[in-house]
Amino acid sequence: MGLFAASADRAAGTHPGVTMEISLNWLSDYVDVNRPAAELADVFMRLGFPVEDIKETDSDIVLDVEVTSNRPDLLGHLGVARELAAALGTEFRPPAIDLPEPTGRAEALTRVTVETPELCPRYTARVIRNVKVGPSPSWLVEYLETVGLRSVNNVVDATNFVLMEYSQPLHSFDYDTLAGNRIVVRRPHEGETLVSIDETPCKLTPEMCIIADADKPVAIAGVMGGLNTEVTEATTSILLESAQFDPLTTRRTSRALGLMSESNYRFERGVDPVRLDEASQRACQLIIDLAGGELAEGVVDVWAQPYQPPTVELRAARTTVLLGIDVPADRQREILDRLGLQAELDGEVIRCRIPSHRPDLTREADLIEEVARIVGYDEIPTETHVTHRVTGLGLCERVRRMVIGALNAAGYSEAVTFSFVDAAEAKLFGHDEVVSVDPLNRRSNNTLRPTLLASLLRATKNNQDAGNESVSLFELAAVFPFAGPGKLPAEHVELAIITTEDLRDLRGAIENVLDRVVPGAAVTVEPKDVAGFEKGISAEICIDGEAVGVIGRVSGAVADHYDLQQPTAAARLPLDALQSRARLTRTASELPTFPPVRRDLSVVVDESVTWGRLAETIAAVDQPMRADMEYVTTYRGKQLGKGRKSMTVTLEYRSPEGTLRGEDVDEQVAEVVAALKDNLSAELRA
Repeated sequence: MGLFAASADRAAGTHPGVTMEISLNWLSDYVDVNRPAAELADVFMRLGFPVEDIKETDSDIVLDVEVTSNRPDLLGHLGVARELAAALGTEFRPPAIDLPEPTGRAEALTRVTVETPELCPRYTARVIRNVKVGPSPSWLVEYLETVGLRSVNNVVDATNFVLMEYSQPLHSFDYDTLAGNRIVVRRPHEGETLVSIDETPCKLTPEMCIIADADKPVAIAGVMGGLNTEVTEATTSILLESAQFDPLTTRRTSRALGLMSESNYRFERGVDPVRLDEASQRACQLIIDLAGGELAEGVVDVWAQPYQPPTVELRAARTTVLLGIDVPADRQREILDRLGLQAELDGEVIRCRIPSHRPDLTREADLIEEVARIVGYDEIPTETHVTHRVTGLGLCERVRRMVIGALNAAGYSEAVTFSFVDAAEAKLFGHDEVVSVDPLNRRSNNTLRPTLLASLLRATKNNQDAGNESVSLFELAAVFPFAGPGKLPAEHVELAIITTEDLRDLRGAIENVLDRVVPGAAVTVEPKDVAGFEKGISAEICIDGEAVGVIGRVSGAVADHYDLQQPTAAARLPLDALQSRARLTRTASELPTFPPVRRDLSVVVDESVTWGRLAETIAAVDQPMRADMEYVTTYRGKQLGKGRKSMTVTLEYRSPEGTLRGEDVDEQVAEVVAALKDNLSAELRA
């Protein structure tokens, strides 16, 4: 962290990427690499870490190795050497640490208080007095420059060396500049600021984690140190920090402040909580060798929860089943043991104690993958023929395609939105209880959506801001309504539709969908007030008399929340309601031979009579020759009387046996009029 990080960033000149530069001279200190670079590159490839580039210098060869995000231990030469030794069957030689006789006690010279153990699970501090800061020897400068770091001074270079050796960021404070000679790990207070070593003014916020002394912030945890406590040529005593910081907080802080370094790159991926103390000792050894000084006895170590190595078991026979090759149990145990997993064979079961630098190993399949990597993926046989059984589309997919096709034909575009919304958005539609999650410590969008309407309305707002006045969208996706305390959400797939066109256009689109999926079903809408919709302009969608969804115009409160400038209609219904009623077998009939006869019928009814009731009454009249009926219009006027209105419907009649005569149709219409009069007190409009 801090001083070393800033200097490393300035030296490299670029933000660290997803590759690790490995010096073969440096690597040879820990493992025998006496073989061509191309051959080593092939070994790394077999281990699952491709070599992007091989660069030759005057005295060294550098391999640019791609490292996956779940293997932060390979961001240091020691981790790479351990892997290489296991793959080549050679000896792994970690550095021997021999510290000089201590003088004084660290606990008497400094004190560490960690107020936020969730952000800093472990913090260690050592004190070295009477150092002489100066230039580094040529061998150290050469090692650092080979991997892209510029030499600063012997103290900083020592911590940079350990970074590239152990993948453990360190930070050296000028001990005498720390108020109270103490360390406090905490969140920033309101209004606190810090100037980083690279002279960047940093406004600190309570979401961050900082290192402070008794009075003020002195470093940004996991990211960069402060200018006021950096090690200079005038420094005579240092406090050496080696710690573990929360990866997510480090990442968010780094991005918020615009500070990137080799340090935060590693803290974001995780460091070894056990070996960070060994890295501290190694740095002390180097600093004293390079800058002299006297090491205080002991270490101030604040560790919230010491590491307890988990045990993972591997059935040797299972490896054969998954890989398709026979690897003897003894060979599997040997491979895993060479990787530092303390493997023990008990019959056909291999028990491994997972070391702190391999948090990616959590299950049997992970151990089998380790065996496969070392044995070699190229040893796994491949079949010359691959069979793939092709099956037809299932019911769910067929219904989805029908729904999408119907809405596309009606002019609606499919949207894909995020699964997270604000709790306030969910409440707009009556979901007071929600499923809250916080995957990234976010203050907003940390609730699983109970309905798609919130996401589609946000998309409508985005379109509005982009100048798109007419918006018609739909989405078919999972929603997660709250199902009760301690229960999993009532997850299901929902169809939601939004349009800034007329509400009747939306109803027509839904009827088009239902006509395709459930042809022949009785589809009606029943007025009902629904949360999130305007009172009196919302209804339930019913199929064969059962309510399955809702439709209406979104309420003014909802429109104001999203700052929508136009009236917006919306509807939603669960896909299960369509899937369970789907009629996928199509029926056909002969094309009609004779022309239809149409009659417009205008009747005066009470204001309370809806089109749905009128249509149901007409449909109840058994008339085999009636081919269709269609709503035309509604009229209100003084001449109709108070509380009365006129509704016009077109009736269509057709006979398969011949052209209908006028009197035949008149009889049919009279039956309809009689039914309307008896059931709805309707009168023919003059």
